[in-house]
Amino acid sequence: MCSTNSSERWNKPAVTGNFQMNMQIFRVFHIFSAAFLLLSIGIIANVSAASDVSVKAELSRPEVNAGEMAELQVKVTGADIANVPREIAVEGLQIRLTGQSTQVQMVNFKVSSSAIYSYIVMPLRTGKFTIPSIPVRSNAGMLQTVPLSFSVIDGSGAVASNIGAIMAPPSPPLQPGMPGFSQRSMRPTPQRSETGKLAFAEISCPKKTLYLGEVVPVEIRYYFDAHYQVQVMGKVDFGSEGILVDRFSDPKESHEDRDGVTYNVLSFHTLLSAVKPGTIEVAPAKLDSQIQMPGDLPAGFDDPIFQQLLGGRSPMTQPKKVTVATAPLHLEILPLPKEGRPASFAGAVGQFDMEAIVANPKPAPGDPAVLTIRVGGKGNFHAMGAPVLTETEGWRTYPPADKFDSSDQLSLTGVKSFDFTLIAQQAIKASPGSEFAYFDPIAANYVKLTTKPQQLNASPTATPASSIATPSLQPAPQQGASPAPVMPRGTSTDVISSLTLHSWKTPAQRAKFLIATLALLVATLALTGILHFRNLQAQRGSATARRRRLADLLASLKTDTLDAASSYEAALEYIQLLAAPESETVLTELTTRRDLLKYGVGGSVALGRDERAQLMETLRTLSSYKASS
Repeated sequence: MCSTNSSERWNKPAVTGNFQMNMQIFRVFHIFSAAFLLLSIGIIANVSAASDVSVKAELSRPEVNAGEMAELQVKVTGADIANVPREIAVEGLQIRLTGQSTQVQMVNFKVSSSAIYSYIVMPLRTGKFTIPSIPVRSNAGMLQTVPLSFSVIDGSGAVASNIGAIMAPPSPPLQPGMPGFSQRSMRPTPQRSETGKLAFAEISCPKKTLYLGEVVPVEIRYYFDAHYQVQVMGKVDFGSEGILVDRFSDPKESHEDRDGVTYNVLSFHTLLSAVKPGTIEVAPAKLDSQIQMPGDLPAGFDDPIFQQLLGGRSPMTQPKKVTVATAPLHLEILPLPKEGRPASFAGAVGQFDMEAIVANPKPAPGDPAVLTIRVGGKGNFHAMGAPVLTETEGWRTYPPADKFDSSDQLSLTGVKSFDFTLIAQQAIKASPGSEFAYFDPIAANYVKLTTKPQQLNASPTATPASSIATPSLQPAPQQGASPAPVMPRGTSTDVISSLTLHSWKTPAQRAKFLIATLALLVATLALTGILHFRNLQAQRGSATARRRRLADLLASLKTDTLDAASSYEAALEYIQLLAAPESETVLTELTTRRDLLKYGVGGSVALGRDERAQLMETLRTLSSYKASS
């Protein structure tokens, strides 16, 4: 019944089960080691990230012509918290903060984070200027940038002065209601450049004279004789120094008859704007193509009768590379006038409307309110600055987040939303107002839009605002740090407390990461304990308990107290606990016999004397194998 001499199946179930269980424990400890390594890396990165805080100011152009603008960037490196001025006061210049960005680098576990604050520098007159040191309040104390030299020269000699006579016809006014803009489509006479009867190109620009920063749509059309197969090679080559051209939209295909010839037409659309005043000649817009031209017939097939059968055309073709180009585009770029320029002007050029909405008019005490200002219309949405808040007494304000929703394919018209976060410093029942200035190139003057304060009920918490710990807005000062000096308002060192930078931190510096890591370690240890407990259960407990159970099973089998099915159940448990060699074959045979007795006939009666003796002999044989191994 249990005789077998195969040594290749020694202890296979027990060995396989133990191996799998050990592999599970190994994987758990592998996860534990990885978590510990990650925590160690975070601590190393935390130590390596500690570096000196530095600030640096740079100008995009140290010299500009009158009417042009420049960009000033202040880079703060190594600071957890940084406050910079919203405006920098320089006589003859308007310098206003427009936004910020963050850079994070990690080289050899050394982490460095930098914040870049962008200012727009708008000259109010010509001359040489000195941008003073810009104060930056950080967790390392008050820092200063190096003063910068800036020059504005008079470059208006080459700019046309007769403005009214060369402007395009005015567009219809803004529609009432929600901010938006609509106008009739006006198609000016295109400039055409012939490259032969096979192909030619035209460029259409609604205005040849425009203001600095004004955005105008441009359409470029390429005509190809429909009788020939054409393959376009590459992209449209269009642009010039001093001109910004947006990405071209996907071309539109159409057909058009010119002088009795049908042409396949590819139409490209884009937006064009100028960054410097003066006369600019934009180079022709070129598009490379390959046209399949008729070729010569082979010798013997050039008979007139044969050509007449082919319809007068040769079936043989040969490729011909053709570069189709438009005529040059002549533009006159006018500078923005200095007279009547509002202080809130931030580079918007076009026609706009504005409205204000409070998203949550009844915030809980201490919670922020959100003031949304929507500017809709037509113009340079991507280059415009945010509206300026007015009547801000009793409020702490923060730079807005903006979003643009375009209403056309070129993003010339649409609505741009600015979300201002407001924190009440006292009980207050109205939001701040707002002011937005833009230059209207049709009317050739500046327009100032305003919104009234919106109704809302807001109040601070019971704790003074200066001691509220709001990590995302204004963290509490560190112990032992000297208080920052109070700067007088209206000077070049006016530092606002509302503009706070929270730099990127290494994982070990973040409380959430440490808590998550500890939770991972605890979970790993708990999982290790569970698997170990399951391993003990699989092995029927400890060695002492297992020996005691084996003795009890053997004693019950020697008596007549168990029926036949229960006797085989006890024998199977005995073999599994014993984990002896050759147990696989014996387990299979005993399981088959147990099932026959249990679900057939004879399982409820006592086991026969001979069969019980044979079963005991099998168990003793397995025990001897186990002892010898």
